[in-house]
Amino acid sequence: MKVHSTLLLSTLFLAMSVPTLGQDTTAVEAYEVLEISGIISIDDDGVEEALVELFEGNQVVDAFETKKNGKFKFTLFNDMVYTIQINKKGYYTKRISISTKLPEGYDDFEKFQFDIGLTAKNAEKYDPYLAEYPSALIAFDQRKKEFSFDKDYTKSYFDEIRLSDK
Repeated sequence: MKVHSTLLLSTLFLAMSVPTLGQDTTAVEAYEVLEISGIISIDDDGVEEALVELFEGNQVVDAFETKKNGKFKFTLFNDMVYTIQINKKGYYTKRISISTKLPEGYDDFEKFQFDIGLTAKNAEKYDPYLAEYPSALIAFDQRKKEFSFDKDYTKSYFDEIRLSDK
């Protein structure tokens, strides 16, 4: 009887263990990695009632309208690509792309703040084609060990605007 009990317990333990052996243990657990905030402005004044949407892929995951001060804030998770889209009637849409991918072993919580100005559709020459592209790319800079703008990308974006003014 003792042999049967031991055999039964061993078989039960093995049966319960086998499914876990085949599971993918490389999956990354989602955790908050970045608080991104800023002010939407026109001529250095905060913008009221600008629609600020946070996209995860093509899906809106958060949205709200700004108050008089034009401030916004989102908390983002690791290993994702987000887009912040800003709309206000009479102004061109602005987009900012953010990658929250971090180097292996880095899991500190970061804060990143920036301001973004809106461009009136009737105020200046502006190629509406540019509104389809992010005006800024934000990602973790391993050299600086912090999130930052891709300055070369942003410069090329604004160079294109200057060219369309001519």
